[in-house]
Amino acid sequence: MLSKVFKSLLLLVGLMSVALAVLAFVVIENEPTVQKQEAPSPEDIAAARAVVKDVMFIARAGSDSEEPLIVSEQQLASAVLLGARLVPGFRGDVTVAPSGVAARASIPLPIPGPTRWINIEVRVPQFASRVTLERVAVGPMSIPPDIALEIGRIGANMISKNGLGDTLMTAASGMRIFDDTAYVDLQIDEVGKNGIMRGVFGALRGSEMPQRDLVESYDMRIREAMDRDILPDKGSFLPYLVFTLEAAHEGVTARGEDPSDAFTASIFALSNICGADLFFAALGSMNLEAPQDIRAWKAKCARLTLNDRIDSRRHFITAAALKAASNRNTSVSVGEYKELNDSLYGGFDFTDMAANNSGIRLAERFMATPAEDWPRLISSIEAEQDVVVSFDGIPQILSRDEFTLQFGSIESDRYMQMLDRIETKIDALALHALR
Repeated sequence: MLSKVFKSLLLLVGLMSVALAVLAFVVIENEPTVQKQEAPSPEDIAAARAVVKDVMFIARAGSDSEEPLIVSEQQLASAVLLGARLVPGFRGDVTVAPSGVAARASIPLPIPGPTRWINIEVRVPQFASRVTLERVAVGPMSIPPDIALEIGRIGANMISKNGLGDTLMTAASGMRIFDDTAYVDLQIDEVGKNGIMRGVFGALRGSEMPQRDLVESYDMRIREAMDRDILPDKGSFLPYLVFTLEAAHEGVTARGEDPSDAFTASIFALSNICGADLFFAALGSMNLEAPQDIRAWKAKCARLTLNDRIDSRRHFITAAALKAASNRNTSVSVGEYKELNDSLYGGFDFTDMAANNSGIRLAERFMATPAEDWPRLISSIEAEQDVVVSFDGIPQILSRDEFTLQFGSIESDRYMQMLDRIETKIDALALHALR
């Protein structure tokens, strides 16, 4: 009997393998349907930021909001262009017409040999009350729209414990189109927004976010140390970093916290107090917002420096926190986008990128190291120069014209060579040279 069951299971696995191989042969293509696009421009950053701000405003208003999200084809195209950089090689485009919104994506497959592609097309018509799809295609194969929606809902629920798929299905209750502009009725309050963003960040990170009370417990530890003058209110930021890393190790060894959660929660707390205001919005979107009286504590941290610069301290710890919350592509891209946006008003600063990437590498180092080895890493941090690179030889504020003349775009070989130079300098820091 067992022999028959085993043979049946073996046959089923074999049939499924053949079916998947046939499916892969059908949908995998030699060429992308979306052509290679230009790198994001400062104007793309501004357009995408405007959309995000409008979504956040509607989310805060909740059920009291009667205004739709108004988004043009250009704004959608800019948002897609920015999002594409989060996945290496990804290409996407979007068009808005009276018939609806059409989106295409070409995704390179990480397999040996010549590049192969998965090409996807989705068309969303105008709708009322519930999201509907008009067409879904993967390569040359069409998928029934209702089945595609259900697969998407189940898949999103699987990557998040917060019912991400169910939340996304009810996030929009209607869409109307006039010319090249979509008017979308969003039904997201703070709870719905948090469910979406926790799910998105969790998917990028590869695991759930730490719970709010864990972040708050590290907030309290840092603030108590500040109150007791264990941590200074001027000079180097380094004592704060070492204190927080030691607190995370204690959380694992003394309180049995998961190492990834302990590191992430502690770095979130430190960024709450000493990072950029940008991180307030990110934490709020994950239902991990800072305590109400955090401004007073940020004021105590305001004079602390890294490489003798206040902004370098903010860049370093905020980038480390974003890396802990998502992945490397996201955290690096956020830094690039900020510098591109700054180039509209001030300039692109590679030293900011150096501080960002130093923070990202610190987060990578600790999250990739077993907690029992953290004391060895912490002991290697004796000076700022052990965790953040010197800015010697790294270009500072460049106007938009200067940046374009010297580096072209954030996808040029010259730009990538500068980032490689920064990474080489980071490799030589004591924290990363330690083996």
